[in-house]
Amino acid sequence: MKFLKRGFWLAWLLAGQTLFAQHGHLNAGATGQNQNDQLVWANGAAFATSSGYVQPMPLAANSDSRYFGYFNSGPTVTALTATNGGSALGSFLAAEIVSVSGPAGGLFGFWEGEDLGGGSAATFSIPAGSSGVSFQFALSDASLGAGQPAQDPFGHIHGRRFTTTTEGLYTIGFRVLDMSVNGAGGGPIHLPSDVLYMNFSAVVPEPSTLALLGLGLAATALSVWRARRARQKSERL
Repeated sequence: MKFLKRGFWLAWLLAGQTLFAQHGHLNAGATGQNQNDQLVWANGAAFATSSGYVQPMPLAANSDSRYFGYFNSGPTVTALTATNGGSALGSFLAAEIVSVSGPAGGLFGFWEGEDLGGGSAATFSIPAGSSGVSFQFALSDASLGAGQPAQDPFGHIHGRRFTTTTEGLYTIGFRVLDMSVNGAGGGPIHLPSDVLYMNFSAVVPEPSTLALLGLGLAATALSVWRARRARQKSERL
């Protein structure tokens, strides 16, 4: 019974982490909406290495997946609306990866969504040990007019993914940039954000862990079934 309980709690924990990994959002905003106000990661504290959070990156084992053979995960990175902590109208936000640390030989990749031209290979891959680099992807949604004068910088683009090729712990440095030309002198409106360092963990579970997880999932299913059966019996009384 104790073994089943351990499996139950492991299943619950991993399910919660996976849900956060798949549906978590890292949001870019600004300290204000005036010229030279700095950009920020609005909820970056929840993802920062100092918070203890580690983004799990499960291995894609489905051969039909375009990430097959890669460790992969979110989060979805967004640009907030100007009316909800976002940057100024006319700005256009992009995320920049400035550093990658991780196991020797590892590559940290970014995959653009298929509806935005992403294919069967990473849009870009950065070797572990890289620093002082600049790999960027747009956060604001140009199809909604972002980047045009007086237009909202909002962007919430799904279908993207981060991947790694090698097991281990990776620490990635992210920064937010304003790529617009609607500021003073035809430059950006905002100053870049500080760098946010975030941990990603690419690990293949041990067989014993998988077995324990399987027992936990079975125990969870049994618990749900019993509760449903009890409820049905009470409704018939």
